[in-house]
Amino acid sequence: MPRSVKSIVDDLNARLQERVRLGGGEPVMTIPWPRFYELCEITRFKTPRGEEIQAEGRERFGLIIAYGEKVVLVAHDRNFSPLDE
Repeated sequence: MPRSVKSIVDDLNARLQERVRLGGGEPVMTIPWPRFYELCEITRFKTPRGEEIQAEGRERFGLIIAYGEKVVLVAHDRNFSPLDE
């Protein structure tokens, strides 16, 4: 059975926080689609579920979750790497 949207978003946020804490890196990560399927415990991805994950992430943690062709991008919605002007 697939994981709940809340559980998936909690996991994404925890992984992002851990990445920043351990690596001192930027609060952004990419997840290849096969790995994202594993994380969600699914074999196919349907649009409504993806939209639910995006909305939950934005509401609870201020996450940007974007779906590309090769990866899923997860980032905090804040100016963590400003352009020099």
